[in-house]
Amino acid sequence: MKNNSHVSPTFLVAKQFRRLTNYLIISAIATLSTMAIANSALAERREVDIRLLVNQDEGFTVMTRKAEILARSAAQRTFDREVLVSDVSVKVTAQNQNQDQAAIILQLIVSRSDWASRPDPKIWATYFPMAKDLIGIK
Repeated sequence: MKNNSHVSPTFLVAKQFRRLTNYLIISAIATLSTMAIANSALAERREVDIRLLVNQDEGFTVMTRKAEILARSAAQRTFDREVLVSDVSVKVTAQNQNQDQAAIILQLIVSRSDWASRPDPKIWATYFPMAKDLIGIK
């Protein structure tokens, strides 16, 4: 057992305070480093909005197929161009030229891994059939 009778109490408190300070500094550095690494590895989600002009001569089925083609192209292009994107959301809105009316026809939400395994918009899309009535398509 050490004899600390010749050491002042202030010195002992200062020594403990220094240890605590060093511990807190090291902990803060470790935490900030971990946060920086984690933030760079976070998945990014990209949102794409597409406007499709309504052609009254075409039916809603044709317009839906066009929306699928546009959504598929947008999703593929996003994954090809942006390596850090892990999820994409493509919203296709039909716009009626004559009446300033618009409604979402479909929304495609898919992860990169799901898209790589099945690049089919029919699987990952949510369809909005009420858009037909909202924008006045036959």
